[in-house]
Amino acid sequence: MLGFVLWLALRIRAQHALIAQLDERADAAFGDVDALLLERKTLIGNLVEVVRAYAAKEHEVIRDVLSARVEAISELGEGAMIGQQNAAFLQNLVSLGENFPELESGSHFAALRTDLVRIEDRITAARKFYNLAVEELNSVARAFPGNLIASFSRLPLREKFSLGERRGAYEETAQIAF
Repeated sequence: MLGFVLWLALRIRAQHALIAQLDERADAAFGDVDALLLERKTLIGNLVEVVRAYAAKEHEVIRDVLSARVEAISELGEGAMIGQQNAAFLQNLVSLGENFPELESGSHFAALRTDLVRIEDRITAARKFYNLAVEELNSVARAFPGNLIASFSRLPLREKFSLGERRGAYEETAQIAF
């Protein structure tokens, strides 16, 4: 009889430790999701501003190139060579390209898309891990003797991450305005 009581006490203690460990794991997983959501918010804001700045500068350069081209064509149409002004502009354009090789906003747009996909994948993985941690905690807390320990500890069952009624708002593609 004493052996049974000792076994039961050890079993309850082990079960309590397991529930506490699973509860901590679920808390940590939820914290990871929060951290990734904050990282996504910061990343999107920073990347959009960087791309917007480069796109504006590149737009200005392209506009100048097109106007120089129009002038050159009109001068050539009149039988003249490209004027000194256009030659100076082309020299400035070459030096601008050398000084700012990152002006190619196409690569920045591609980097934005890559970083957004990467962070969304990490958020999805973190949410899945959180759901698995909650599932494991809830299954232990529902089974005997975990249910007794969970009710004695006043540990509520946790809810998995689910969009539920908010699904419609999240199914629309996020719009990023440049």
